[in-house]
Amino acid sequence: MNKDAEAYSDFDGTGFADRLRTRGIRRLFIGGLATDYCVLYTARDALKLGFEVFLLTDAIRAVDVNPGDGERAIDELQRLGSRLITVDQLAPAPARENALWTDLYQLTMLQGYHDHGMNATAVFEFFVRELPAGRNFLVAAGLDLVLNFLETLRFTPADRAWMRRSGFFHDAFIDSLVDFRFSGEVHALPEGTVFFPDEPVLSVTAPLAEAQLVETRIINLLQHSILVASKAARMVLQTPDKKLIDFGCRRAHGSEAGLLAARASYLAGFAGTATVQAGALWGVPVFGTMAHSFVLAHDSETDAFRNFARSQPGNVVLLIDTFDTERGADKVVALAPKLAEEGLSIRGVRLDSGDLADHAFKVRAILDAGGLKNTAIFASGDLDEYALARFKALNAPIDGFGVGTRLTTSADAPYLNCAYKLQEYDGRARRKTSEGKATWPGKKQVIRHYDGDGRLLEDRVELACESPGGKGLLQPFMRAGKRLAPPPRLADLREHTRREIERLPETLRSLESAPPHPVTFSPALRELAENLDREARQRS
Repeated sequence: MNKDAEAYSDFDGTGFADRLRTRGIRRLFIGGLATDYCVLYTARDALKLGFEVFLLTDAIRAVDVNPGDGERAIDELQRLGSRLITVDQLAPAPARENALWTDLYQLTMLQGYHDHGMNATAVFEFFVRELPAGRNFLVAAGLDLVLNFLETLRFTPADRAWMRRSGFFHDAFIDSLVDFRFSGEVHALPEGTVFFPDEPVLSVTAPLAEAQLVETRIINLLQHSILVASKAARMVLQTPDKKLIDFGCRRAHGSEAGLLAARASYLAGFAGTATVQAGALWGVPVFGTMAHSFVLAHDSETDAFRNFARSQPGNVVLLIDTFDTERGADKVVALAPKLAEEGLSIRGVRLDSGDLADHAFKVRAILDAGGLKNTAIFASGDLDEYALARFKALNAPIDGFGVGTRLTTSADAPYLNCAYKLQEYDGRARRKTSEGKATWPGKKQVIRHYDGDGRLLEDRVELACESPGGKGLLQPFMRAGKRLAPPPRLADLREHTRREIERLPETLRSLESAPPHPVTFSPALRELAENLDREARQRS
């Protein structure tokens, strides 16, 4: 490399491409000056060299010697394949997924496919067989996590070394995994979309081995996110004017479950989470005050309240039930004028035990009488949608809620009767007819109909070939193993979820079981299933 040479492109005689490739870097985010010179030439060369290029549109600027040069440069780079994003859409790179995060039978099947030359195109679909008891709808969630998984899936040397030691696999198969990558397509319901049983939520089209291997992790990611998002949506429906915060990480079934629950609940309408990592990764607003241990570590409640207020002047929410809730409220009222002299105001108090509604009424009266009418009351402790509905019926003066265990574990419905099944292979539809577990064959689409008020009326599941032109709910998100667009902002997904919930009929919004939403199946799909059943009977 000639350090004295001048060039517009970072790749011009620098060896930069080789250095990037040796570090496994395939995706470039480009910003700087100037759009119509260095940015243009660098991005153009990167695309020619096979890198995936994202232009940071709010981190570039043109010289515009000729008016419009910058816009023309961006247009050219878009035509060549660059994608446009902004800096606030950037997030830490997803951790590379471990290919061994799967069931053994996925790998034993892969070796069988390898040995017998079976790797034609397959279509698998993820769907839910039935709603959990008491639920009237589900909310799609977790798609972005699945796309991250598919993009980063690799067999590392350590993975392959374990496979050799395990004794299950022969060398030829293990060696074939060195360059394993997901190269397929993904169609799915956008996150936040309401859905119902037997509707495809996600469809994977890929060579058989690739589509098969990803089953375990796809179910793992989607099931948990859907459960939490759906339960969170039910809670939001009960308290649309209250602030709901996820408090559940400590009670989650593992750290990943707690983290993903924070994302799913925020997508469904929660105001934020106590889980700090969710803020770092996805920009989910984080909330937190103090624990009882902070109070107990001090010689008095008042000392604890004062010290916390001085340490967190913009976040003075005080936990007042360590000893006696109402006496705690009295101490807050007594302390407030002294803090005000220091320029500190008490934003709220938190209740975490006992009869929360009863305490809330009493504490509200104490605060109001003490001149703290603007101090909010926040409550937590074993809450779910049914408890929130009771508070609403009582008109309890509670401004916000921290919801933990019963949200993060989806306590009343901790699992989904869901599946990821082969629906087509090598150009032919496939159908499972096991008792109680029959599947609808072929690659499918969902068509949704609305009434005159824009509320859900009915859904129809049909073969994808019946609805060309992208009219259905399932949209393309990945092709040739690459995303078709940058990940959407969580704020946009939240808005989509809000609109979806608004379109639910009143009966489906209820906490009581309602008549099921109508889901029908097209005549062509029924005919295909009948033909496959007839062929199966003839073979047997």
